[in-house]
Amino acid sequence: MNALSVAFQRNFAAWPVTDTAGDVIRRRNIPGFSLTESVYSKGLALSRHCHSHAYLSFILAGTFTEKYEGRECVCSEGMLRFLPPGELHENRYSNGARCLLVKIEPVVLDRLGDHAPVLSAPGEVSGMASSWLANRLCREFAATDDVAPLAMEGVLLEMLAESARSIGDGGGASAPIWLRRVREALEDSYLLAPSLAELAAIGGVHPVHLSREFRKHYNTTIGEFIRRRRIENACHLLANTPTPLAEIALTCGFSDQSHFCAMFKAHTGLTPAKFRDMSARA
Repeated sequence: MNALSVAFQRNFAAWPVTDTAGDVIRRRNIPGFSLTESVYSKGLALSRHCHSHAYLSFILAGTFTEKYEGRECVCSEGMLRFLPPGELHENRYSNGARCLLVKIEPVVLDRLGDHAPVLSAPGEVSGMASSWLANRLCREFAATDDVAPLAMEGVLLEMLAESARSIGDGGGASAPIWLRRVREALEDSYLLAPSLAELAAIGGVHPVHLSREFRKHYNTTIGEFIRRRRIENACHLLANTPTPLAEIALTCGFSDQSHFCAMFKAHTGLTPAKFRDMSARA
């Protein structure tokens, strides 16, 4: 029995086990996975509960909060998250949201072998590869040809591998509560580039201590975290909107289009135009 099954059995008896809430727009089933696009109304609150299956959640629009034991995460547009079975949590959709949810059958997680224990905790699946895969999944989910199910299965297996890598290497599962507070503040303000002093005040620590602990628990500096978030937001806009590059540059916090293009290529190896072209053809 893997760690995910143990976690679920631990919580099953004490708390309600639910499927996903929200208004279902579209649902597709493929071997090992069930995909659902759902809309959550403004003001919806889901009390403490757990699910019998693991889930990947890709936030298509809006923002909501997910609260676990002792910590709370802000889930914003473009973010990809993993939730193991049996994980107790609460959700608040203060402004409403639209999500693509992927229910994962236990047999799929069993295939991960040694990687499965890493996925026994909830966490964000970050990185360029994850953003790319999540957007590809959305396009295949909307496709109607007979190749789409096979394509979705392949993308989802890659996403689980990225989940194990991302959560295992930089998920911050052991981060103290004050540092998680800072990280959540960054999720809300990465487009504004708050000062180190402001972030340290949120955590109630010295800026030097904040910088050291952030790198220790998240395997990146605060500056790189902000840059990565901006690039991930740009990836989402490039793949899903016709917004001009100059406008995306300003929206995502870059000084101008030239700066944006240079930073984007440094992080992804592609120019924004090339990324958009590849996304359209994927």
